[in-house]
Amino acid sequence: MDDGADHRPFGSVFSDAAGHFASLIRLDLRLFEAEMKAKASKIVSSGACGVAAAMFFGLAAFALVQFLILAMIHFGVGAMSACLTIGLALVAVGTLSLYLAKRALTGLTITPVETVNQVRTDLAALKQGIRYGATR
Repeated sequence: MDDGADHRPFGSVFSDAAGHFASLIRLDLRLFEAEMKAKASKIVSSGACGVAAAMFFGLAAFALVQFLILAMIHFGVGAMSACLTIGLALVAVGTLSLYLAKRALTGLTITPVETVNQVRTDLAALKQGIRYGATR
């Protein structure tokens, strides 16, 4: 009596399952690589904004120190207001750069979420395929 089930030796089923599992792992590794490249580009761009913010804060500090020196030496309104204006403008630009760097990293995780979900799905499909004999 034939119930329509596939009657193959266990070794054949196991061999097919191992082959499919290896193929799934290769595909998951490619997905992992692509996902990490995308995350790395965001981290690099955010890092560039962070470096720009540090530069602007350094320049602002230099200008503010220069302002204090000029205020002590020379009470001329023109030089002091120029140093103050430049210092405050550099602080504003540095703050904006830091805000942009922080905003670019909001919600970013290093965990490759798509790859982890895909591996879980692949393992579930592989278990079901072994359980019911369908490893296509």
